[in-house]
Amino acid sequence: MKLPMKRIFTLALVGLLSACTSQISINDVLPQQELDRSIYLRGDFTLWDAEPQYQFKQVGPALYQAQVRFSTPGKVYEFKIADADFSEGFNCGYSDSQPSGQSLTLGQSTRADCNTIYNYFSYTPAIKGSYIVSIDFSDYDEPQVTITKK
Repeated sequence: MKLPMKRIFTLALVGLLSACTSQISINDVLPQQELDRSIYLRGDFTLWDAEPQYQFKQVGPALYQAQVRFSTPGKVYEFKIADADFSEGFNCGYSDSQPSGQSLTLGQSTRADCNTIYNYFSYTPAIKGSYIVSIDFSDYDEPQVTITKK
């Protein structure tokens, strides 16, 4: 009896995963998929609306970025990363487990919680200009958010 190639691959994958479950995860074996919806940088500068100019663009496997202009140095800007409906799993703010709380530090990644309702990020720019907000979904359970100066 000859097995189809797809069935052989599936059996091999199941065997590999069951033999090494403590050492690898499914994310190590399967390529990262694109998000199934648009996500936006939503904050006090957008009146919390999902505006097209703040839509994240995929720039790498599981890596998304949006650009924002902060024009008032020293002002605390508040924002979240969310889809158009603030849906569960796509409503990303700071994680309560972060010692730094809601405040982002330029160039340092921080863990996001994408099932939060009230936890928004904050950032206080030292100088006005364009900034890039990135979210890395390489580990979908612990996405990482970073802000950098453009």
